[in-house]
Amino acid sequence: MSSNWRLLCAGPQIQFDGDDVVVSFENGRKHRVRICETETAIEVHAVVVRAASIREMKDLPLRVWLHNRAAQLVSFRVDARGLVRAQGWVPKAGLTSKELQYVVRRVAAESDRFEFILTGKDFR
Repeated sequence: MSSNWRLLCAGPQIQFDGDDVVVSFENGRKHRVRICETETAIEVHAVVVRAASIREMKDLPLRVWLHNRAAQLVSFRVDARGLVRAQGWVPKAGLTSKELQYVVRRVAAESDRFEFILTGKDFR
């Protein structure tokens, strides 16, 4: 993976851990996101909630779908293993540092917020 995204992503409250970025918030919470680079875009992925934390939640797919109806920039899904995941992306063409940092922070913040909505806890 190219390290160019690292130059654009470096900023306050952002720490690098391999291909992951840990975003810190003023309230002390943190959320980890993974950066994936394609030929034309930079994708930002996050695990919102692990399956073990929500195993008994019967209406999870409906709750994720309803949450997506109100979401902008970040989308959520339940994967085959039962994890709730978030994703955002930004095209590389004309990409600025401010834009990439905004998307990274939004994916982290919305993932952290949805994690709290679903579980009432901060697992990271």
